[in-house]
Amino acid sequence: MGIKTVLLLIISALALAACDGGKMQKMSNQELAAKNEECVQGNPTSPGKVTACENVRKECERRRAEGNYTC
Repeated sequence: MGIKTVLLLIISALALAACDGGKMQKMSNQELAAKNEECVQGNPTSPGKVTACENVRKECERRRAEGNYTC
């Protein structure tokens, strides 16, 4: 893998992380719990999936801080 490819992957992952936050807040509890379960069971390795699962984890933590123990 060349340096350009690695940089492109990093930039793409950061862009996904920045865009996905709003979607997570609008997601229903059931949908968020299902996505969290996928992440826990699937143990993703691709950069995009890892970023998406990190966003799910952060949203679960945000909701937990508000007293919503969805996941």
